[in-house]
Amino acid sequence: MPLTFEDIAIAFKNCNGDAKSSFKEFLKDIYKLKEDYDRGFIISNANNYILTDIEKLLSKSILNICATDYLITKGYFSWVFVTSYYANFFLIQGLNRTQLNFITWVNRSIDCKYENYQKQTINIVAIAKSSEQHQREFQRFFDNFKHLRNSKGIDRYWNIGIYNFELGNESEIRNKINYQISSDAFYELDLDIKEFHKIIKDNNNSPFDQPKENCQIDNYARRNLKLAIARLRMLTYILNVIAVRNLEYQSYYQRNMKNRLNAIREKYTGVSEWINKLFQDWLIFNSEIIEDDSIEI
Repeated sequence: MPLTFEDIAIAFKNCNGDAKSSFKEFLKDIYKLKEDYDRGFIISNANNYILTDIEKLLSKSILNICATDYLITKGYFSWVFVTSYYANFFLIQGLNRTQLNFITWVNRSIDCKYENYQKQTINIVAIAKSSEQHQREFQRFFDNFKHLRNSKGIDRYWNIGIYNFELGNESEIRNKINYQISSDAFYELDLDIKEFHKIIKDNNNSPFDQPKENCQIDNYARRNLKLAIARLRMLTYILNVIAVRNLEYQSYYQRNMKNRLNAIREKYTGVSEWINKLFQDWLIFNSEIIEDDSIEI
């Protein structure tokens, strides 16, 4: 069963997201044998490491969004999809962790699911088939949040972020660009100069305000950036809920968000105005983000 917002806040009670090591390092320090992972075992008191992971994944996704924005407005259309893909991948990793239902890697793929979220216990077991971990993580995300499709009461970004990429499987597109020789990847040098500049013009505007592309080809990198922005909203929303309910995390959350905004302002001055506006709106503490407890996930 997916956790509600209130469940998530309870699961991360007394956590501050400021652990000195990651959840993966926490697992390694337990020194469990291969046979233990095959059989499965229960761990406890690890949720602060998971919240720390989420904080780090949020920062990684923001950096990849900034990089995507820079590349997409400079004409590197194919490679920018790979960058936006990782923004999305880091975000869905973070979102899966808020549900305490995610995958990590300790010499092979490890399945992590909450046993009792109130007691902060998690079931750990090895996944027999360790290939296609990215696609498995994406599928876990869709399973964790599919019940929210077309839900009312949050905002429009949620109803974008919880869906699959509209132009195909994100992992497969990334693999095609990275590892295959394909006519529709790294096509920028062959574009007519007028078409090239049309795409750049589109890429300087918010894809949320201009759903139709003003070009002859599918501008898939821009659409994937749109998806990453929507999922950024999902993750920051949930973290804010935790901060509202958890005073210990609240001060760390406010500090971290302030530091992120200052870093973006000082280091990444070329971020598009529409993205910067969303950063300003979302990378903050909002005590009124939930009016009541009627919204659940």
